[in-house]
Amino acid sequence: MSEADADEPASARGREVWIEKYRPETLADIKGHENITERLQSYIDRDDLPHLMFAGPAGTGKCVTGETPVLTNHGVKRMESIAGDVDGFGDVPPDTEVATFTEGGNFEYTNPSAVFGKQTTDLRRIETRDGGEMTVTPEHKLLVASADGLEWIRAAELSAGDRIARPLDAPMPNSGTELNWLTAMDGDRTLVHVTTSFARENGIPDAEQYTGNRKRVATGISRGDTVLELAEETGLAKKTVQQYRRETVSVDQPNTVCSLSYLRGLDVGRERLEQAITGIQYESENGQRSDIIEPAWKLTPALARFVGLAVSEARIEGARVKFYNTDENLLTAFENAAESVFGMVPEAGKQRDVPYRELRNRALTHLLESCFAPFHTGDEQGDAIGTTLVRAPTESRRAFLQAMFDAEAHVSPIGEIELTQKSERTVTLLSYLLAGEGIPSRRTTAKKTASNGTGIEREYHTLYVSGVPHLQRFEEKIGFRIEEKAEQLAENAARTSNPNHDTIPAQHAVDTLCNRLNLDKKDHISPETNPETPGRERYLDGVDTLLGAATERLDTAQAALERLAALRTDIQAAVGTPTQWVRERGKLKPLETRREVSADTGVRSDRLLEYADGRRTPNADRAVELLSRVDGTESRELEQIRSELDGIIHTLGISYEQVANGTEMRGNGINSLLSEGNDLSSLTRFETVSERLKTLATEMCSRETVAALGSLHRLTAGTLYFDTVGEVEAVSEPQRVYDLTVPETRNYVAGNVPTVMHNTTAATAIARELYGDDWRENFLELNASDQRGIDVVRDRIKSFARSSFGGYDYRVIFLDEADALTSDAQSALRRTMEQFSNNTRFILSCNYSSQIIDPIQSRCAVFRDRHRGRHRNHRRRRRRARLRRRRRYAQSNQRAAGRRRHGRHRRRGGRLRHHLDRAPGGNRGDGRTRTRRGFPTGAGETRHAAHRGRHRRRRHHRPAPPVGVGLRFAGPRDGPADGRNRRGRLPHHGGRKRAGATGGAARVARAGRRVTDSIRSRSEGFTEPTSGRLGCGFWSRFCQ
Repeated sequence: MSEADADEPASARGREVWIEKYRPETLADIKGHENITERLQSYIDRDDLPHLMFAGPAGTGKCVTGETPVLTNHGVKRMESIAGDVDGFGDVPPDTEVATFTEGGNFEYTNPSAVFGKQTTDLRRIETRDGGEMTVTPEHKLLVASADGLEWIRAAELSAGDRIARPLDAPMPNSGTELNWLTAMDGDRTLVHVTTSFARENGIPDAEQYTGNRKRVATGISRGDTVLELAEETGLAKKTVQQYRRETVSVDQPNTVCSLSYLRGLDVGRERLEQAITGIQYESENGQRSDIIEPAWKLTPALARFVGLAVSEARIEGARVKFYNTDENLLTAFENAAESVFGMVPEAGKQRDVPYRELRNRALTHLLESCFAPFHTGDEQGDAIGTTLVRAPTESRRAFLQAMFDAEAHVSPIGEIELTQKSERTVTLLSYLLAGEGIPSRRTTAKKTASNGTGIEREYHTLYVSGVPHLQRFEEKIGFRIEEKAEQLAENAARTSNPNHDTIPAQHAVDTLCNRLNLDKKDHISPETNPETPGRERYLDGVDTLLGAATERLDTAQAALERLAALRTDIQAAVGTPTQWVRERGKLKPLETRREVSADTGVRSDRLLEYADGRRTPNADRAVELLSRVDGTESRELEQIRSELDGIIHTLGISYEQVANGTEMRGNGINSLLSEGNDLSSLTRFETVSERLKTLATEMCSRETVAALGSLHRLTAGTLYFDTVGEVEAVSEPQRVYDLTVPETRNYVAGNVPTVMHNTTAATAIARELYGDDWRENFLELNASDQRGIDVVRDRIKSFARSSFGGYDYRVIFLDEADALTSDAQSALRRTMEQFSNNTRFILSCNYSSQIIDPIQSRCAVFRDRHRGRHRNHRRRRRRARLRRRRRYAQSNQRAAGRRRHGRHRRRGGRLRHHLDRAPGGNRGDGRTRTRRGFPTGAGETRHAAHRGRHRRRRHHRPAPPVGVGLRFAGPRDGPADGRNRRGRLPHHGGRKRAGATGGAARVARAGRRVTDSIRSRSEGFTEPTSGRLGCGFWSRFCQ
């Protein structure tokens, strides 16, 4: 291990201590839902967390299309091959793991808890600078680097220029050298040759040396069946059966040939088979057998190189492998690899003046097609992009890459490595393998002429490696065997690096750390870098040194707080010295005392008398010394206090002016206080300086400081590379999309260039807020789609709710996709929520709240995610839409009022005031009779009655509408809290407007009518009625 490698863990460990000790509050990290997070935070602050339900619209699931490559522990596989035919939620194979980006800034493999599939027409196609292309739902989040650090951004909110995170050093699955041709090849058509001893041990039947009908005939002969019986059983002609019978020869020697399927049925380990098998051959459907070849048992670098050469320039057709190239070195390399791995010597030839080397063996081609994804044909193409090669040992992966680049790549004049392939999947595989070596790549499509001499121009996929640091890494880990290419690579890798080739947004956290910790930015970040988009490697190297200095400064601040705590007693004693001096100085008046003190201290007796009667005041140090002589107390070391405080100031890197800021002191005054002798009255200032230093040190150790430290630490982990978004395009064509649920980290690596993709939840943030470091023990996460039945509720939830929970009032159960539960399971969940309401809180997540039964909804605080946009123009569009709805509503009310004024309403039976009078409870209540028009007569008639007398109305006998139907509201359904745009008006009469809702209700009351109290004051707005005769049914119809 190098010294740098040895130092790195210690530095990283120091940062982790501070990051974990002062990890930022996770609810505050949730962006775009401030109204929700504030409400959640209020629950937590009050320690009154209710059951919660988070509901989102259809499509909330963050999905990708089926052809999206995903990095798994089995290799790079297409998403649809992982999901299968799932519609909705389904289970993930238990042995499947996906690469995920952890909180610590590293990658690891973990098991997804569920897979989801659906049909959709709302998608976004994202294209990046490096040729990455992915089609995802608008809600799908990607990890983006901005000036504020790493954050998850929805695809619908991405814009050109955003920096998407890619794994710089992608984690390859656990390497294995074994080549699993035993399980991959055709068991019936593949014949295996074994040693005589093995055949004798296992008693291999003679019939196993044949395939198809011949094998069935041989098996029947061994049983003693007749020709007629065999013909009927196999459906063959009797002549054919007789011919097979004559050719079937039984010998006394054990049979050493059997089918691969028979061998699989034997209870024999791989090591024993590797010793017993001498060769394999393949028998075609027409009965022709290939030559025997020696099978490869391990994916050695030699085999990986042969595969790389075959993938790059060979054409596989049936039983032939033809390798074309004009480079004699590559032709020789192919010959050597074939002979060393399979013991075969290729035939040499030319086609259209292009040399080639050819191998003819169907067993060889079948082994390559079965074990290596780039050779897959037909239906097998959809299974994987690269399994064996991705899981291969490091040396074998590098040998494969070197062979591919030797055969297909060249170094361009501008210093880029350029590799061209017609297979898109092969380029994707190479991109992942390069990422496993810490070499980022980019890709494009271009028209190229094939190098095999055909001259045909096709669309090819081109992979590029550029940038001096990346070329240097390629030269170090992979390199070229072709001398000319190796020299060109070395020449370009030795060039001066372009700092603007691989950039990253300048981080605000750098300024935060420098300002809060009093660090000089120029000491760490080179002023030559671009202030907005500096080069990634150079900038992050500087950030790394800044993090080291910041960690050291935080440790210093913590030590300063401890030193200040230790000085507190001495400082308090020093502050009390002036008072003590005034109280004790009189003891110096006796002559005998003055003589003794004078002999000890050297101060003249007459001067001591001046001190005693207050005519003169000694300096602080002299006063402390004299007090120790007078009352016998231990002398206080003021110099030690001064030295400690001054040392703390210098170790914190702050100035005297910063200490003086916010106090009545000045910087030079603090300098004098801590460096010179003090007068007695100045000792009280020690406490002021101490408290100010404590404040400054505490601010250095604040959560904001450590949040900035954590943000930069994730960037400098060296595991991410940033691609630039080129274009985001909406796609409306119907496609099936899929998603993986990854517990805790909520992300996985996918895409035709490796990219970090995400799905998230607020439930974990709540658990962290409540329990801190103990959140895992008190938080249970389940996915309702995993086990859709009552067993989920009865078993796992109940057992968790009943278990002990170490000092906390309640535990939290998070049930994702709760709408996937059956109605019976939801009823059982409701009973469980009631049973354990005193010690358990449930957080439910669903796509459709309508599919959650009402008893559960009524027990939860419901949060609905309507995906508010983060951009200002999006909010502006929402606001304009609301205003348009309000105007349309107001206009419709005006038209209705106009129809009433022009007599349309009269033909329907009279004015609304008439309806109010005829409504139940609408009479005066004084027993007086009504007029023909329904208005009261006699004393007490309001001034409106005279006005209404001008209009004669016909009696109508229709049922009267409910009280309050005449109230007209302008504005949205619920309206603002202060009642603006909510005017309850009575109908117009003669063009004169009535008063607002409150005034109108008062006039109706003065007219002797009973008025419902549901019409509230304008300051409260209009909400659901609480009493009166104005029914909820009317309000629900009115507010729709």
